[in-house]
Amino acid sequence: DLCSGARGGVAERALEVSIQPLTIDLAPELAALHAHAFPEPEAWAESAFEASLAQPANLGFGFSHQNVLTSLILIQSVAQEIEILTLATDPTARRQGFAQSLMSHIDTELKPERWLLDVAEDNPGAIRFYEKLGFQIDGRRSRYYNRLEGARVDAILMSTRLGGQTPT
Repeated sequence: DLCSGARGGVAERALEVSIQPLTIDLAPELAALHAHAFPEPEAWAESAFEASLAQPANLGFGFSHQNVLTSLILIQSVAQEIEILTLATDPTARRQGFAQSLMSHIDTELKPERWLLDVAEDNPGAIRFYEKLGFQIDGRRSRYYNRLEGARVDAILMSTRLGGQTPT
């Protein structure tokens, strides 16, 4: 619930938050948020957002709080599966339910059978977040992510069925 735990009334809180589709013209704002949320070289450039949002199977949504973009999600939707391409929340706005609200919105609107993602093994906060949502570890991609000074870390592959869906 977007309004849970809010200060002030529900109507007041509802006016302060919104979820909107992401469009290519927002690429500079998306890249700025991503750079704030991820260290180099993980942050996506404007051109990466433009190219990704231009793909027909890709969709993005942003969560704004008090007219400021605080969280974004970019997904690929194919054959009733959603793959999270990137999910970012402003570090000052984390643990307030914004990213989870974006995922709930997509789950409600698209009703996927399955969610997929990969997350860097050196990102324990993200791994815990996904595990709390019911994601389970399916495997690894060895040395998938580049880090500064040439270091490489594994990608943890995770999946779940949100919204109480069961396998067919």
